[in-house]
Amino acid sequence: MIIEKLKKDEHLSVQITNSLGNEIISVYGKYINNNSVDLDTAIRLKKIDLNWTLYEVQRDQEYLIREFSDETLAKLSLYLYVSNHFNPVEPDDVVIEKLWELESDSDLEVADNCLADAIGSQYYSFRESRIDCINLKLREDNHYDIYYLSPTGEIAMISEDRKLPNAFIVVYNFGFVLKQFKEVIYPQLIAYDLSPSQVELLKRVYLKK
Repeated sequence: MIIEKLKKDEHLSVQITNSLGNEIISVYGKYINNNSVDLDTAIRLKKIDLNWTLYEVQRDQEYLIREFSDETLAKLSLYLYVSNHFNPVEPDDVVIEKLWELESDSDLEVADNCLADAIGSQYYSFRESRIDCINLKLREDNHYDIYYLSPTGEIAMISEDRKLPNAFIVVYNFGFVLKQFKEVIYPQLIAYDLSPSQVELLKRVYLKK
């Protein structure tokens, strides 16, 4: 069912090979202007014996994303990574333009209000470290680190040593993706009866972190 969803997407090309019980699923994007397949980039899921491995492929070079022992989790991860890689919902350019104008620490409150209106304050934090959020942390040199803090307290670093307004924009971009996961993707996952740790893994796959 999961792979069938990918096959039905007219903007994707799904290629599946099976050999001696092993399986390789490669998903390619298509060029918009002529509908031909872009073979330079793919998201690939490989099953060897009982293990599944997800890769991003650039010009035949495979880059490891994550390994799985569960088939359903592996295929859901493929679906989510493909969705965010080839068919992402783009953040609002108007919001980004507003954030570009905020270049100093004194603009923090303005940026906070802007992001709260755009994505909701539950998806990010400027002033304190909050779990299940995109966090902005001030360094001693007036640069900023941006990271995701998992419900178990694990830090997934997104970007380090950023100046303003770039740091605001990174928070917005990843907060936007986190919002998409929670409000659009998660309701689709309920039918799979996943554990909290499995949902968190899929969230990290979707965030690419």
